[in-house]
Amino acid sequence: MGFLPKLVQKFWEYGSGRTALAAFCAHSVSISIGICQGYSAILIPQLHSSHGIHADSEESSWLASLGAITNPVGSILSGLLAEYVGRKKAIQISSIPFLVGWLCIGLADDIALLYAGRLVTGIAAGMSSACYTYVSEVATPENRGILQALGPICASFGILLTYTLGYFLNWATVAFLSVFFAVFTLIAVEFLPESPPYLIKKGHNSRGYDSYLWFRRNVAVAHQEILNQSSNDKTISSSTKEVYLSAATVKPFLILVTLFFLQELSGIYTILFYAVNFFEETDLNMNTYVSSIIVGIIRFVMSIVTAILVNKFGRKVLCMSSSAGMSATMLVMVVYFKYYEVHSDESRVLPLLPLVCVIFNVMFSMVGMLPIPWILVGELFPLEVRSIMSGIVICIAQCFIFIFVKIYPDMITYLNFSGTLSTFLVASVVALLFCKTILPETKNKSLEEIEESFKNRKLGGKLEGYDNRGFVLNPETFNKKSDEIFTVQVL
Repeated sequence: MGFLPKLVQKFWEYGSGRTALAAFCAHSVSISIGICQGYSAILIPQLHSSHGIHADSEESSWLASLGAITNPVGSILSGLLAEYVGRKKAIQISSIPFLVGWLCIGLADDIALLYAGRLVTGIAAGMSSACYTYVSEVATPENRGILQALGPICASFGILLTYTLGYFLNWATVAFLSVFFAVFTLIAVEFLPESPPYLIKKGHNSRGYDSYLWFRRNVAVAHQEILNQSSNDKTISSSTKEVYLSAATVKPFLILVTLFFLQELSGIYTILFYAVNFFEETDLNMNTYVSSIIVGIIRFVMSIVTAILVNKFGRKVLCMSSSAGMSATMLVMVVYFKYYEVHSDESRVLPLLPLVCVIFNVMFSMVGMLPIPWILVGELFPLEVRSIMSGIVICIAQCFIFIFVKIYPDMITYLNFSGTLSTFLVASVVALLFCKTILPETKNKSLEEIEESFKNRKLGGKLEGYDNRGFVLNPETFNKKSDEIFTVQVL
């Protein structure tokens, strides 16, 4: 009977439990982001059949895209806040526009207030860079992948919850219920310490050490973390311009922007935002809400699977496998729908094939191409520019999302359904080639090692008297050596 409590206590005392809890609290904002992303899929169909507020085709496309149009504003704002008020405060501040936006939507009695609510929640949905930056900085290289994967897990949960609630409840009620998650993030993050690297970067060395100690629960490991960061800081140029134009900044920027462009062009978020409408286009003889819920369940389950796989196989392999699977499933759908567009007088065989293909496409996207780019945002940039550049990259990514979500109805009109799917297919194939040839691997690498890999310089700074994990090699001499190191590096 006492085994489980002892196991939990041991997990907590060694720091892994504390780091995992902090990562969940930080990524809990992604639940609200997921709700925002999936909300148009339940809002638009309900408005089409509503006797109250009614939205035509043009208004519906704006309701869907307005959830993304202000995301870039939130991304830039999040990067600036994370840099100047801290990662922790930036995460908390992101909850405020969620509160305001959901209340606007829930209380809306005309289309204008719905527009306002979608705009405001869109700002909050764009403020995700701070949580990924925070978790990347408090996690160890060994558990960073799985803890960063909590972001996509929480977002997938928010999407699934939205689809499910939309099946049973009115869109206004769903908006009111969404307020709870914003309040949870606001309160939960208050009890966490600030990111240690951020504190040390700002000159708060003692607080940084205390924060490391809170997460690691080991004096030697905390000292090793201090030394690693101090050693890395010595290589940073004093010129801000040189830092932003250095290879360690420019290379990750180009890689991430390209990866996000291919992610959006492959249709991942288009299917998400127009889930119900997407299934209507496939002419499936089943409730479209049920189809969306099935997709939501698949996304959620696969996001959990990905969290397990990311530390086993690494980012590069998962992105390649994901792109290959997405290409295969999209190819089948292109052939299927093109055939029946040409032979429109024939009755369809295998009517469930489109649903099966969409489910597998979503499964493959969740293995790599959807979550990995967001994970890499918090990993690839140097500490000096991490928050700002993460905000800029996510801003660009959100612009891509808005553009492709907004033009989806026009793509259907001008390219037909099969032509739109062909675009998704080409993007998936290009993504496979890009991931194979260019995407770097960050599995089990420290943030300092990742930065040095872009500079093509060897990482130095091993703490004398400790092994590679940061544990004491000679306990008898530890006190003297650690006091000397702590005096130099921290005080």
